[in-house]
Amino acid sequence: MRNPGKWLAALTILIVIMSIALHFLNPRPPDNSSLPVSVAPLNHFNPPPFVFHPQKIAPKEEPELDAAGEPKISRERIENCLQNYNRNATSLLAAFHALGDTNYLNEAATNFPNNPQVELAVLSHDEFPQDRRKWLDAFKTSSPDNSLANYLSAENYLKDGQTDTAINELEIATSKPLFDDFTMQSRLDEEELTECGGKSALASAKISRTGIASDMLPEIETLKRIPSGFYDLKKQKLAEGDTNFVENLSRIEMALADRLINGDSGKLVINQLVGIAIESMALHDLDQNASYDFLNDETPQQVLQEMKQQIAVLGQLAKNFQAVYPTLTDEEMASYLQRSKIYGEIAAWQWVVQQHPLNSSQIGQQ
Repeated sequence: MRNPGKWLAALTILIVIMSIALHFLNPRPPDNSSLPVSVAPLNHFNPPPFVFHPQKIAPKEEPELDAAGEPKISRERIENCLQNYNRNATSLLAAFHALGDTNYLNEAATNFPNNPQVELAVLSHDEFPQDRRKWLDAFKTSSPDNSLANYLSAENYLKDGQTDTAINELEIATSKPLFDDFTMQSRLDEEELTECGGKSALASAKISRTGIASDMLPEIETLKRIPSGFYDLKKQKLAEGDTNFVENLSRIEMALADRLINGDSGKLVINQLVGIAIESMALHDLDQNASYDFLNDETPQQVLQEMKQQIAVLGQLAKNFQAVYPTLTDEEMASYLQRSKIYGEIAAWQWVVQQHPLNSSQIGQQ
């Protein structure tokens, strides 16, 4: 029998949806500690339809835990598997994600300091805060085409008050072709290791989603601080009449949002939500009635209106998914997780709803 208490989390969907609507109906300056979540326009940058992260409302996707609250996987078996992989960089990171033991991360950092996946994990967890600039520069060197390294570097410069250097890093990031946080590769590595450690393929897939989130969440929190950090500067430039500066910075912020919303990064709903929050920040200080080429010649007001229109669609899809998700069989769950990796979480959520059309009684209960 399912634990009904866990389903209290599902009620937060309606709260989030209402906060989205209130944000657009009553826009206000951002809080530097958190950005408002908004909804992407259908035509802007052509992002796919999206929904909230299934883990927020889906207790079935939580890994099995032991009495201590740790994933039910044997450390001894993991150690044996690490020996099979010669304790290489990816296996150590997978062990860190699976068990949450930073000793594995530190071992990877010591033995493989030039591996970009290791560098990003160190930076995401701020494992060596006194040496953060050193690790940022190392990540930029090992991944010269990866814009993520420059975005993280820009946030660090911004935090240190080096605004001009931060803007330069953002311009460099915008010009680079890639944005790679290694999420899918890390997820597959962890699944392979946990299967080696005795878990089923389905259990390993569930565990890997939780483990990788330990990297992803602090990483996107860092990215979210970039537009928030420029808020006062944009206001100052507007007061001075420098609209070109504000427009250029907004363009750069929209490019960052685009990186999160589209491509492999956009397969994760949380990335899309943060990207969309950044979009709303970028639109805030533009002339609401002027069209811009980086908005596909639409005005900010038009884009925001499109966002409002999607709130109702998003809310209904979230409710539908919540209604049918607990009924999935193990075979359907395995297919859902596989589709999440291949097509993205949004498409997988839509597939679940299509496989289980709601009847009138289920609709009435929503």
